[in-house]
Amino acid sequence: MGGPGPAPKTIRLRTQKVADLLGMPIARERQADILTALEFEARPAPDGLDVTVPHFRRNDVYREADLVEEVARIDGLEKLPATLPKRRGAAGRLTTEQRLRRRAIDALAGRGLHEIVGWSFTDPGVAQRLRLDAGDPRARFVALENPMSEQQAVMRTTLLGSLLDAARLNAAHGQADLQLFEQGAVYRRRDEGSDGARTNGASPRRGGMDHRLPEEHRSLGALVAGRLHPPSWGTPDPPRAGYFAAKGLLEAVFEALRAPLAVEPATEPFLHPGRSARVLAGDDQEPLGWIGELHPLVAREHDLDDGAAAFELDLDRLVRHAVAVPTYRDLTSFPALRQDLAVAVGDDVPAQAVLDVIRRHGGELLAGARVFDVYTGEQVGPGRKSLALALQFRAPDRTLADDDVAPLRERIVAALHDDLGGELRA
Repeated sequence: MGGPGPAPKTIRLRTQKVADLLGMPIARERQADILTALEFEARPAPDGLDVTVPHFRRNDVYREADLVEEVARIDGLEKLPATLPKRRGAAGRLTTEQRLRRRAIDALAGRGLHEIVGWSFTDPGVAQRLRLDAGDPRARFVALENPMSEQQAVMRTTLLGSLLDAARLNAAHGQADLQLFEQGAVYRRRDEGSDGARTNGASPRRGGMDHRLPEEHRSLGALVAGRLHPPSWGTPDPPRAGYFAAKGLLEAVFEALRAPLAVEPATEPFLHPGRSARVLAGDDQEPLGWIGELHPLVAREHDLDDGAAAFELDLDRLVRHAVAVPTYRDLTSFPALRQDLAVAVGDDVPAQAVLDVIRRHGGELLAGARVFDVYTGEQVGPGRKSLALALQFRAPDRTLADDDVAPLRERIVAALHDDLGGELRA
């Protein structure tokens, strides 16, 4: 024969606690009636009720909040008022880095590009499709122990693969005019012997798999192909995608972040030789990525026309060069003074190098510089080209005259001669 069971439990139900939890008061007599009807024993107490729990409810009613729930359930949950939670601490908001990343993304979306979301997984064959050498870090993938399929067996090292996959799918459905972009994480396998972090303290290798955490960063990439806008009666043959169309989008991203942009000639195995460049940022010219037209073999592999162009940036590094708090200065009180120059330089001198020299030596009065014409021919001689440059000078306190900018013009011409071998043409 078993002994008697445990004694019934008595819980103090405070009238003020009921009001605090439910957001509205319920009379003590009403509470007692509800609990008595549910076979609880309720006795008056100085600040509420002493409630004895029946034996068949001892497993689910063992604290004051449980009694409050019983009262509210029977009295009517629809009577409870809708209230906002109390604010504790600062409200959630985006970090500076998150706001800058969104600003870069909005710059592309605002120019009509469609955002895609590709898989973080890919197949090792993407390295061959992008013509990557075995020694290229982007060809050294982080392999998954349990891949969902052979086509998703490794982590992606570049966004270009998913952009090209989306472009090929669209082209197969008759949508060859494309303007796509994507932002997301890419993963690089760490070199042997590196001090990279390891997952769960595991050894670097177990069962042939590398368990060190990969290098991970967020990238931003874009791809344009085909016509840049639909044909119309005014433009029956609209311009097509190419290097300069992609560079215009790249400049829009940098302008949105107010980050300094520079490019220098460079080659990538998946880009067209001579129509590609490395993207640099900041005064230290930090490499952030690449830009260029796709190599014809890569374009045809993905059913795209020659001339398709793309770029990809390390977005995490880019936001470090951004100006989080913009500053403004008066640009309209006094008109700008324009001075044109024609400078002959070698064919191998990039126009960007010429502009960089001009901006370094133009002084504070130089408001802008751009190339508006390029000439090659007998008048400049073989192996040389002539760049027509428009310079704008502006002062914040007066209208400039030719005599004000003549010394600056001479300094710029001398710097072009000394640094780049440039010759002023009449």
